[in-house]
Amino acid sequence: MDYKTYWSILDTPASNIQLSSVSLCIAIGATLFWYLAKKIKKDSGDGDRKIVLWATGSFSVFGIAGYLLLTFLYPDKSNKKALEMLNSPTTPRVEGIVSNFERTVRTTRFGGETIEKFIVGNVQFAYGDAALGRFGSFSQTHNNVIFNGQRVRITYRSRSSYGDNYNSILRLEIAK
Repeated sequence: MDYKTYWSILDTPASNIQLSSVSLCIAIGATLFWYLAKKIKKDSGDGDRKIVLWATGSFSVFGIAGYLLLTFLYPDKSNKKALEMLNSPTTPRVEGIVSNFERTVRTTRFGGETIEKFIVGNVQFAYGDAALGRFGSFSQTHNNVIFNGQRVRITYRSRSSYGDNYNSILRLEIAK
């Protein structure tokens, strides 16, 4: 059977944002603020301008240093390691037909959370929309991506925040 990857942990925002890029944005932003403070801020004699210039200059220097360190000396290898883990033969996988699909709403004092549960083979899964605040297309419930009778292959890890009987989905592949 041929499968298409619908979602994996590599699609999450935390996996897509690189720390070196954040450092570069801080450096660029701080340099722009330093330049604006140098050109626009008037010296009133109380040292306020010097403090602003030193503070923005410090952020700029630390941002550039962070970018260089995180790009060349300590590159982020978390995506590579996560991909190796997903493709490892020791990571549990199940392939089969979705059954017992159930959607429930858990209400709390501050709102509600929709939880979707289902079984593939003899492995139970559960996920909800509160963890990522409906950010990703998979965490968003009511999207009818998973339904009874659908053929899927799921890479998962044991245990879930929805109970010890359930497992967490690391990658969802849907039959073509």
